[in-house]
Amino acid sequence: MTLLLSQLAVSLLRADDSAVTNLYPSVPAEIFVAPGRVTTLLFRGADKISAISAASPLVSYKYDRALNQIELAPTGRTAGAETNLNLRIGPNVYVLVAKVVTDVRAQFVRIFSPTAETAADDEASLADSPPLKPNEVGLVDAARILGRAQSDPVFRAAHPSLRVESIGQISVWNDCVITLVDVAQFLDRDLLVFRVRWQNRTRDALHLDLSQYALAVQGRAIPIIARYQPSGIGAIVPPGATETVFLAVQGQRLSRHNSWQLRLPPDAAEIGRRGQK
Repeated sequence: MTLLLSQLAVSLLRADDSAVTNLYPSVPAEIFVAPGRVTTLLFRGADKISAISAASPLVSYKYDRALNQIELAPTGRTAGAETNLNLRIGPNVYVLVAKVVTDVRAQFVRIFSPTAETAADDEASLADSPPLKPNEVGLVDAARILGRAQSDPVFRAAHPSLRVESIGQISVWNDCVITLVDVAQFLDRDLLVFRVRWQNRTRDALHLDLSQYALAVQGRAIPIIARYQPSGIGAIVPPGATETVFLAVQGQRLSRHNSWQLRLPPDAAEIGRRGQK
């Protein structure tokens, strides 16, 4: 079962890793690397990387200037170790934080689009948006806009206040793969909408209550004002099925560029370990 889960998770990672992540000057971007594996970092744009600085020998790298890509690999096998890689592109410095993992969070391909604008440039007006009540958020409509904007560039261009940022944070919960896929920011409403994808890789039908999803930034819990499950609240996810959930944060003056984390309740394995202590 564990081997099958790992193989399926790798397929999921290869599909999700194709998403483009915007890089902003001095705003760290996380990369999960695995021992014995190479992670390819692709950089879009005409500007090449002129300098690379590694904080420690925890990772090795090789830069191909013609392809504008970096091959990154950890030099050790200790999970939990991390270091940063600073890249100079044009006049700006971009920061990558490489974290060594030994689970399905490992990433094999990442695509980055460096931008010269600072992360706060388009978020300066967030303070002008008043806080909304849960029934005023319009999460169902926001989720629909996010879904269509991903596949329709013309539709996306018609929503100038919409920004979409890839996250790709992957967790394993009761042998299921749960991904914090991306976040849509509606600048005119100070609204962040997070898309969570849950793949049931077990042989049993499972249920994760919407109230059990939580969001955090740097260890601080962030209040979720609204939750939406398109298949219906309380829906059971059958074996092999995929469920999508949307979570909304509004009026918190928070950036989409934060290091967002999805928190889940303890799974069966963790509860068992606690019981043995």
